[in-house]
Amino acid sequence: MKDDGIAWIADADLSWLGYCVTLSRGLTPEQLVARLAGDRTPAPLGEHSAAEVEALLGQRDRERGTCDSIAVRYGEVGGLAYAVAYGDNWPGNMGPGYTDGLSDGGADVFQLYWEMENPKLPPPAFAYFRDGEYMCGFDMFMHSWSHEITGPRSDLVRGDVEAAGIPAETDRDTAHRKSLTVVEERFGLTLPKELVLGGKLPAALIAGHP
Repeated sequence: MKDDGIAWIADADLSWLGYCVTLSRGLTPEQLVARLAGDRTPAPLGEHSAAEVEALLGQRDRERGTCDSIAVRYGEVGGLAYAVAYGDNWPGNMGPGYTDGLSDGGADVFQLYWEMENPKLPPPAFAYFRDGEYMCGFDMFMHSWSHEITGPRSDLVRGDVEAAGIPAETDRDTAHRKSLTVVEERFGLTLPKELVLGGKLPAALIAGHP
């Protein structure tokens, strides 16, 4: 399969709310989904396109009178397991602050997160975890936000972030794209563009169970 990288995410609509993408080396796709589900058991939904799974979750939540459903479409490419979140409830319930156990047992886990519809306009964020520990992370638009690259291994990306001019970049979209390019190249990250945007992938409900 063609190596699409991840920089294309900056110019795509993965979901109407933004995106939460989790990638891992050292876990199978099914193991990654199980860890994202936490203490719940993932419920298989079959294979769906992004539009289909959004519609399914929307109908499900309307029928139940709540909006707590979260699903992921998932797969594997280039030795990376990946999971993309869908539903109205993943913002604030996945991503930063919800990573305990994801990388336990020697796995590498990378998270890309952007609450595009949040009225506070937070920047897209990147975080890297290994073997149960936070390694490094940064805001992928630093202008008027934090310029700090956090974590005990901030050195993994600091030089590349600075060389790309991301701290001084005043255009959000440009900073976003440059940041994704930096972590794509530094960690060898990729996500299959055609499959994620227009194809069908296995899907599983990870929150909002009956």
